[in-house]
Amino acid sequence: MLRLLRLLRLLAFAVVLFASPLAAQEPLRKPITLGDLWKTKRVGAPTISPDGKWVCVDVTTFDISDNSSHSDLWLLSTDGKTQRQLTRYKTKHANPVWSPDGKWIAFIAKRAGDVPQVHVIAPEGGEAKQTSNMPMPPQAVKWGPDSKSLFALALTWLDTPDDESYRKKDRARKEDKVQAYVIDDAMYRVWDTWIADGKRPVIFKIDVDSGKHTNLFAKIDRTLSPAGSSYDSFDISPDGNELCFVSESAPKLGFDFNQDLYVMSIADPKEPKLITADNPCNDYNPVYSPDGKWIAFNRQTTKYFYADRSRLMIYDRAAQKVDREATAELDRSCGPARWVKTDPTLGHYGLVFDVEDKGYHKIHLRLINTEILKSVTSGHSDTHPEMSANGEMMAFVRSDFSRPAEVWAFPADGKDPRRIDKFNDELRKTWDLGPTKEVWFKGADYDDVQMWVVYPPKFDSMRKWPLLQIIHGGPHNGIVTDFHFRWNLHLLASKGYVVGCVNFHGSSGFGQKFCDSITGDVGTKPFDDIMKATDLMTKESFIDPNRTAAAGASYGGYMIAWINGHTDRFKAMVCHAGVYNWHSMMASDIVRSRERSLGALPWGDLEKIDRQSPQRLAAKFKTPTLVTHGEKDYRVPITQGFEFYNTLKLKGVPSRLVYFPDENHWVMKPQNAALWHREVFDWLEKHCGSGPRD
Repeated sequence: MLRLLRLLRLLAFAVVLFASPLAAQEPLRKPITLGDLWKTKRVGAPTISPDGKWVCVDVTTFDISDNSSHSDLWLLSTDGKTQRQLTRYKTKHANPVWSPDGKWIAFIAKRAGDVPQVHVIAPEGGEAKQTSNMPMPPQAVKWGPDSKSLFALALTWLDTPDDESYRKKDRARKEDKVQAYVIDDAMYRVWDTWIADGKRPVIFKIDVDSGKHTNLFAKIDRTLSPAGSSYDSFDISPDGNELCFVSESAPKLGFDFNQDLYVMSIADPKEPKLITADNPCNDYNPVYSPDGKWIAFNRQTTKYFYADRSRLMIYDRAAQKVDREATAELDRSCGPARWVKTDPTLGHYGLVFDVEDKGYHKIHLRLINTEILKSVTSGHSDTHPEMSANGEMMAFVRSDFSRPAEVWAFPADGKDPRRIDKFNDELRKTWDLGPTKEVWFKGADYDDVQMWVVYPPKFDSMRKWPLLQIIHGGPHNGIVTDFHFRWNLHLLASKGYVVGCVNFHGSSGFGQKFCDSITGDVGTKPFDDIMKATDLMTKESFIDPNRTAAAGASYGGYMIAWINGHTDRFKAMVCHAGVYNWHSMMASDIVRSRERSLGALPWGDLEKIDRQSPQRLAAKFKTPTLVTHGEKDYRVPITQGFEFYNTLKLKGVPSRLVYFPDENHWVMKPQNAALWHREVFDWLEKHCGSGPRD
């Protein structure tokens, strides 16, 4: 017995002796900083090899000193054992796509000249080959099934079907002394981009060997949707004969919205055929089944409501009709779908897609022709699922409030899902992050409402902390547990705040009734929820009720102005890109949907619109408010920020304006972001302080 005790003491001493040097090597943990956000490597959507053994992603790195960034392609083995850099070139390598035969990875990069081009590289490495020489930049790339052709989305004019005519018109427009636009459409700019120049997105076919490219839309009177097209806006049939794409069917751009699916022959492009005429609302994200029998796509059925439930539908190509909804029992919106082979010999297939559900993104599986619909991941923000052609492996991106995007692999048998990248491991080891808590309470109409609470590092419940309520935008964009680079809750908490973020009435991810509950009155219920959440938090012994603050952007900025006119309980507020006056929001890039969300257009019911405008509450403004806004914000025009700030100033309310002439709806450039965060934290410190007090 004594010998055993002596041996245990020796072993314990050995553990201490040999563990101490290792412990000394562990990085010193510290609160996360803004610099850490810009040091974080940002992982793009995965593309997976046909055999399911490899994943390729683009990884972006930023340089704060000169406001620059570059991205490279990396290969990750799905067994998690290998991480290998594929490109090393000081430019952006984006949108990698694996060829069906597994021999090439296509991507977009600007390596020579002024225009990015499509390149291909072998997964074994070596020098990349430029395959396109287009006068306009491609924006998304897909392979043809033969691995000999590529299809790229690009912007061009309808009267410039070839390169020579495009270059001639482009040069003439740049040299023209008159740069005015003559506009007939009701929509002529989107987010931060003018579309009044007449350029529209179309699809080009590119021969990989020769580099020859062909405008498939050169002889047809139709384009993809000008309001924003992407990788999921088109697809190619498995036999390579047909193109399915999303186009706007509304006769007058901006007066109406009705995205539809069209199909046309690739070999003989001519006027395409409309296949979703049964629905007067949006149909989008088409993807062919591996056997070519079906097209899966997303559908909304309520006009002018961007948060309408996005359903997954199945189009039967043989019957030439929409066959059924694949997610009828799911009261949630679905992301773009990907087909998965379950038993192709029997014609059995499934769909994988992400679903926003109660503050999380979960990947779901629907087995076609069965009753099986289930969530296959949970507890995180899991997005961008991609299936291998053999159906044996899925890759996806996972993140949460404390974890930047990671790449995961998920075998089809459901066993041993694994993380396969290590891009931010060393950086994360240095972070000292406080705990995160999910809280539910009774909000407006006595409905259950969710709030995320993020605590500061080294939180001590025996001391008094300030409360910072972060109000999300949309209003129908619920806050999910995701690592955010603009409104990072841990970064905010690191400055000594308990941070709350309420998924108030109208938030997505809680069912269609909850999402639509604020239509016609966008302020009342969210305000009620936020204030009840604040009441709940200030009852906690560790919250100082005299040091509360609120901040928000877009609709969150609207709510900041709304709160300012309803209560003075907050000691400081921050309004970024906030709506202030619904009447003057007619200058926004998209105005047709306002009628449904507000319940009327300004000339239809002035009083109803006025009741929902913070401007009418200006007489009650008292709370010190920081206003920030970008000149290139076309969704919430810069004048909204100016109106709010000017009103606060004239009333003598402590206020400050931070104006960004080179930013849009978001603050995207590293040094601008540094200024924005510095101003926000200084404002909060000045008016309610930070950190604990006894």
